[in-house]
Amino acid sequence: MKKGFMFKSMRVVVVLALSVAVAVLLVMLQPGAKRQVKTETGRLVEVLSVKSEDLNMIIDGYGTVIPRETLKLAAEIKGQIIDVDSSFKEGSFIKKGTVLIKIDPRTYRLEVDRQRIQIEQAEAEIKKLQQEIKNFDASIKIAKADTALAWTDFERLKKLSIRNVVSQTMLDQAEQRHLASLERLQGFENQLALTGPLKEGLETQIDMGKVMLRQAKLDLEKTDIIALFDGWVLIKDVEKGRHVNAGQYIGSIYSDGALDVEIRIPTKDLKWFVSDLKQDAMPDVEIIFMGNNSQYKWSGRVARIKAQMDEKTRTLPVVVEIDRDSAKDKTKNSIQLRPGMFVTALIKGEKIKQIFVLPRHVVHTGDMVYIMIDNRLQIRPVNILRSVKDLVYIDKGLSDGDLVIKSPLSGPVDGMKVRINATIQPQIHADERR
Repeated sequence: MKKGFMFKSMRVVVVLALSVAVAVLLVMLQPGAKRQVKTETGRLVEVLSVKSEDLNMIIDGYGTVIPRETLKLAAEIKGQIIDVDSSFKEGSFIKKGTVLIKIDPRTYRLEVDRQRIQIEQAEAEIKKLQQEIKNFDASIKIAKADTALAWTDFERLKKLSIRNVVSQTMLDQAEQRHLASLERLQGFENQLALTGPLKEGLETQIDMGKVMLRQAKLDLEKTDIIALFDGWVLIKDVEKGRHVNAGQYIGSIYSDGALDVEIRIPTKDLKWFVSDLKQDAMPDVEIIFMGNNSQYKWSGRVARIKAQMDEKTRTLPVVVEIDRDSAKDKTKNSIQLRPGMFVTALIKGEKIKQIFVLPRHVVHTGDMVYIMIDNRLQIRPVNILRSVKDLVYIDKGLSDGDLVIKSPLSGPVDGMKVRINATIQPQIHADERR
């Protein structure tokens, strides 16, 4: 037992000695570690290549579409509505010349007939008076002849009375006949003189009758309320059978395609307006309406700039006139431009030469941009001419072809190494800004 135990112990010692020897041999034969130098490659960044452009400043404005030509319909005469055209409904299109509403014309026709008859009566009175004037002229001629004859007879008897051939009684009778003929002549002449004022009165009556006849005809015409232009019905406030009074409001329409937008321009954007404003060359405007995730566009121009700023908002009201053909063109847009729509107006302003347009996020605190030159970062100051939404307009500090770093960088240092992580992206183009 003792010998066996000693033999096993010796075998364990031998195995351990061999293991230690092998480990020492492996350590001694292992090659020495080589020192590696770390290579600096630079941070990965995305860049865009910039290029200057000559651009018109775009001035944004918002407003509601309003009719330029609105016609409020009102009854000019009183009466009962006997007919309403089927097209006279809110939102319906009406053609020029359409009789929208008809008022009962019978009373006004009778008034036309009455005035015409009065004129005819006055004309008949004048004809009668003209005949009387002729009769008076004839009577005056006869009376003058009778007066002359009576005077001759009186003179003859007067000479005879001197020689006592005739009595005084006969002479007195001759003188009475002469005076009587003079009185008849004077009566005819007086009656003839009165025909002048009477004729003038009748002529005045005829003139007044003609005026009243024209008024009656005009009132008769007013029984038809007619559309003066092609347009759309805004409001209808009348029904068949209703009685209306003169001046009573019955609805309103607006001219087809005659639409305006009144927008408010902030003070900071006024400097971008074209300085030389002329009535025949006002700035062009693009009208945009967003609906059902679609964008619809119409063209227009600035019609006028109001003289007074809004005291509450400190903005300047500008009236934009939408082009008639553009507003009526149904092939360009599938929807009809209508009053009440809230739209965006993009006004074409002053043209600025050699300007760069960049995303706002590439300009850092202090108006600095990061430029990549020969795989090195350069921090460069720029002058921001204008900021609009997520874009900035830069006129100084950049050159064509500069690579502006888009990627966010923590702890950027002027001169640090950078390398491009993506294909160079071009600068935003003008037609991509809106």
